[in-house]
Amino acid sequence: MDLKVKNNIFGYFRFYYNVLGNKLVFSIILSFFVSLLDGFGLAMFMPLLHMVSDANSKNASASLGNLKYITDALESLNINLNVTNLLIILITLFSLKGLLKFYQLNYQVNLRQVFMSKIRFHLTQQLQDLSYEGFLSFNSGKIQNSLTNEVIRLRAGLVQFMTSTQAVIMLSTYIILAFFANWQFAILVSAGALVSNLLFISIFRYTKRASVKLSKKGDHFNSYLIHAIHYFKYLKSTNTFKNYSIKLRKNISETEILSRKIGFYQAITSSVKEPVLIVIISMVILIQVKWFGTNLSTIILSLLLFYRALTFLMNLQNTWQAFIQNIGAIFSISEISDELKKRKENLGNKNFEKIGSSLNLSNVSLSYGEKQILKNINLEIKKNQSIALVGESGSGKSTLSYLISGLIKPTSGTYTVDGVNINDLNLDQFRTKIGFISQDPVVFNDTIFNNITFWDNPSKENLKRFNEVIQLTYLSDFVNSLAEKENTYLGDHGILISGGQKQRISIARELYKNVELLILDEATSSLDSETEQIIQHNIEKLHGNVTMIIIAHRLSTIRNADSIYLMEKGNLMQSGTFDELMERSDHFRRMVELQEI
Repeated sequence: MDLKVKNNIFGYFRFYYNVLGNKLVFSIILSFFVSLLDGFGLAMFMPLLHMVSDANSKNASASLGNLKYITDALESLNINLNVTNLLIILITLFSLKGLLKFYQLNYQVNLRQVFMSKIRFHLTQQLQDLSYEGFLSFNSGKIQNSLTNEVIRLRAGLVQFMTSTQAVIMLSTYIILAFFANWQFAILVSAGALVSNLLFISIFRYTKRASVKLSKKGDHFNSYLIHAIHYFKYLKSTNTFKNYSIKLRKNISETEILSRKIGFYQAITSSVKEPVLIVIISMVILIQVKWFGTNLSTIILSLLLFYRALTFLMNLQNTWQAFIQNIGAIFSISEISDELKKRKENLGNKNFEKIGSSLNLSNVSLSYGEKQILKNINLEIKKNQSIALVGESGSGKSTLSYLISGLIKPTSGTYTVDGVNINDLNLDQFRTKIGFISQDPVVFNDTIFNNITFWDNPSKENLKRFNEVIQLTYLSDFVNSLAEKENTYLGDHGILISGGQKQRISIARELYKNVELLILDEATSSLDSETEQIIQHNIEKLHGNVTMIIIAHRLSTIRNADSIYLMEKGNLMQSGTFDELMERSDHFRRMVELQEI
């Protein structure tokens, strides 16, 4: 789905067409037939009124001017133009119009829902396909604002666009019919309408600018709000929320100013439309009577048709302004879709089933801009081997784990899994086999069962597996003490439970998955000593059954690792078992002694 947009009416149509396809065209066709039935029905009032006052069918036909072909067609079908038949025709035309209008409106309701779903599905899929490196460069507030507020504004814009389209069709139909009835009168009214429209064009231009700015303010506000919620504890405990809220209030004030400006422009167009309409009609009638003269009946018919046309012109101006008020959402959604597309992760096409023998990094380096993070890393991780990465903060340990999991790719060198380059590997299949436990536990606002099983069905087999992992992570007593057991909700980010419980739930999730590669990045850092020993004991049970990469500052947790790698400033300095490094590495020995292991 291409969501690029050009800043003109055809560009807007193409944007909606790319989402809805021929459904949008069909909606426009329905609008055409509704307007046609309405126009013909309105035109038939003239011969009816004429016949009521003068039962002369010829004069009745003449009252339609050049539109008499309608009555001529009826007479050719042997339909006598009398009051009864004309009333039956009127009832039939407006009944058909009502039925078609009902179908059209119901169809448009479904169309709007389809539109919302397709936009959100598309953006969600693009977010899923976004590379980790691409995500790091994204404004999180913009992502949230686009998927919530901007999509809602986009839907409102679609409603106004479709209403404007129907107004254009109705307007065109009445103008064409009015031209047939009295072309001189029609030309004069059209000229007046075009002149009046110049007033609204400038207002639309200012409204469009304000709408685009409003979308950007929404991105900024959501970004600030996310940070306020995420860092609430810090801001509250340090009494810095007051200073931070100044940024929020400033954004709110600027948004309010833009909204008022848009409302001011809307008030102008709403208040002047009727006076402008009356002025145009009055001037045209005066010119027509003074200089041209014509059949009064055709003037009345043309006036009736044009009054309806000008009413729809004013409606068009109002609905188009309402559309312009939401036009910023089109550009915002188009922009973020394009950015997500550019940052899409390239997945290889080589299928991955399981780790066969080893993971190999050969002369791997990684840079962010001019800053080099990893330097000429050479590392072989054999299947079911446990390795540990230790070193000072900022030495590159976590970055190396991200690279091993395929989140980021090396700037130079090669990384292979069983001899297959990571660039050629289907990363989705590879990551399915990876468990990742960080020092910042991942807990969703859902039940304990759904958090651990990742929304698996509560089948007998899955419940058995669930109970096994909560025993392994010593969560059984905690779960059984709760009134709702495993169906207890944990709150946003697990706010209703302790840090240690959150970490154990995060660990239980990875154990539930039966992964082949388990990465533990300070996994036990937030646990008390007793719980840490329990979790450590259970992790060690996986030794030899799962490939493990352990990042730890607490060196007691890596005593039994097959190999320990000492990192410093992005380099692998030394490696060996715990005892080997104690013997030959002064740096490692000092680290151990400082922790009093």
